[in-house]
Amino acid sequence: MPRSIKVLEVFNKELGRLPFPAIYVLFESKTKAYIGEAKDIYSRLCTHTAHPEDKIAKWKSSIIINDGRPAAQSDFNDAVIRKSLELYLIRLFKANKYEIVAQGEPQNLNPAQKYIVESLLEELNYFLMKKNLIYKVLEERGEEEIFSDELIRILQKKRCAVKNLGKYEGWIDNKKVFVRPGSKKPKGWQITFRGRKPGSFIDSLVKGNGYLLVSRNGVLLIPLTVVQQAIPDKRVYDQDTIDIWILFSEDIITLRYKDNVIDVSQYNLSR
Repeated sequence: MPRSIKVLEVFNKELGRLPFPAIYVLFESKTKAYIGEAKDIYSRLCTHTAHPEDKIAKWKSSIIINDGRPAAQSDFNDAVIRKSLELYLIRLFKANKYEIVAQGEPQNLNPAQKYIVESLLEELNYFLMKKNLIYKVLEERGEEEIFSDELIRILQKKRCAVKNLGKYEGWIDNKKVFVRPGSKKPKGWQITFRGRKPGSFIDSLVKGNGYLLVSRNGVLLIPLTVVQQAIPDKRVYDQDTIDIWILFSEDIITLRYKDNVIDVSQYNLSR
């Protein structure tokens, strides 16, 4: 009996005879994968093992994602939810430079389905990053990074006096500005303050001189005095690095440091 069949037999004993719906990823190599969904994951994997499609015939390993409940109780029993997650994973793995030999279909979700899908995405991102299967998550629509020429145009439209604006630093209204798009993490867009020298990112934060310019979502131009409000413990400023997170939601933009959260929506130049 082939090893893959033995593995599936063990898998079936673990599940019992009840069908378990799931999303799954089949890996042929470190850079090639197939992503699918199934109402009965055991039956679907048996099919992929006994009669593999040519495009993924040499798959060697798999990841199965469900909520641990059989079909009668599982949120994954809803085909719209499964197909929405399938499409998300296809886009996510493509963004992480995988060759994906599968196509998904956009779904029309009702409010309840949308809530379930969105609540699962953060857990999916966290799990896949912990397993070192992805190195970045998808940028939400409207959160794309804004680059130099467009950035300057937006600032000038708001009557900001822009001077020597580079990739990381520049001057706005004769005050130093630190340009940071942030790195997407499960908590939000992570921005790291570094440097102890005069005029460095941390030094400017300590003194409250200048701005943090987050080059996303219409551009956030946040005074460093506002960032200070989220970090009231002065001992923090003795660290070599300080991490904050920017989180965009439909109605509000927040800046977070540990458990401290402040509303920075008013500093979005597109509003």
